[in-house]
Amino acid sequence: MLNPLTPAGIRTRREGLGLSRRELAELLDVAEASIRSWETGKTEPFDPFGAHMILGGLEDEFMNLLDHLTDPADGDKPETGEPLQLRSYLRQDDYETMEPYWSQLLPLSTYRMAVAQAALILQSSDIPTYIVGVED
Repeated sequence: MLNPLTPAGIRTRREGLGLSRRELAELLDVAEASIRSWETGKTEPFDPFGAHMILGGLEDEFMNLLDHLTDPADGDKPETGEPLQLRSYLRQDDYETMEPYWSQLLPLSTYRMAVAQAALILQSSDIPTYIVGVED
C-alpha cells in the first residue's frame, strides 16, 4: 500500500503547523529521532496512515482557527479605525486559560502559526492588524 507520507511531506506539514520535531513526536507518541529519520527518508512511520490522520486532524483545526481569526476579512471590517488585535500567548498556562477550546485541539506553537498567518491575511485585506502578547 502507498505511504501517504513522504519525507518532504512530513517535514513540510510539520513546519506548516509550526511544530518542532519534539512536539510532533509527542503528538504521535514516538521518539524525536523517529521524526528526524522519517524526514530524511532513512525510515518510514510504522503506521503511516495513523500519522497522516493525526496530521490531517491538526491541519483541519488549524484551518478552522485561521477561518475564525480572519472573520473580519470576510465582510464586516472594524469601523473604529483602531487596528485589529490578534492575541498570542507566551506561556502554555495562559493559552490554556484564555483559549480553552483551541488549547484542547492545537499545540501553542500551532496556534501562534495561525495567528501569524491570520495577521498576513487580514493586512492583505487592508485591515490594520497587529499581534499582542498576552500574559497574566
